[in-house]
Amino acid sequence: MAFKQKMIEKLTGRDALSARELARRTGISQETLSRWIRDARSLPMMASGRRKQKEWSIDEKIRVLAEARRLTGEGLTAFLEREGLVLAELEHWRLALDEEGRSSKATTKRIRKLERELARKEKALAEAAALLMLKKKVEHLWEGEDDDTDEENEK
Repeated sequence: MAFKQKMIEKLTGRDALSARELARRTGISQETLSRWIRDARSLPMMASGRRKQKEWSIDEKIRVLAEARRLTGEGLTAFLEREGLVLAELEHWRLALDEEGRSSKATTKRIRKLERELARKEKALAEAAALLMLKKKVEHLWEGEDDDTDEENEK
C-alpha cells in the first residue's frame, strides 16, 4: 500500500510525472497507474462529494497548476481545499496540458515533414517541366533538319 501511495504521489505531487512516463520508468503498466489514480479519488484529499464543481477559466487553471506544482503532501491538500478543487481534477488538467504539448510537437513535426515533401515534389515537377520543354525544342530542331535533308535528297 505504501508503494501504491508513493506512485500516486509521483503522479500528482511536485515535479509530477505523466502516467506514461512513470510506467516507462517503473515497469508498472500505464493502465494500472491510471486505475490507482481513479481509485485514490475516494481519499479525502482526492475528492469531496460535498463541493459543487466550479467552472474554471484557462487563466485560473494555469495559475492553479503553477501553484500546485510547488506543493506536496499536506500543503497540496490544504491548497486544493482552499481552491475547492480535487486532486483528480488537477491531475486531469496536468495530463491534458502534457498531452497537448506532445500533440503540438507532433503536429509541428508533421508540418515540417509535409513541407519538405512538398518542396521535393515542386523541385521534381520543375525538373519534369524543364525536360519537357527541352524535348519539344529538340523535336522542333529535328523537324527542321528533316526538312533540310528531304530537300537535299530531292536535288
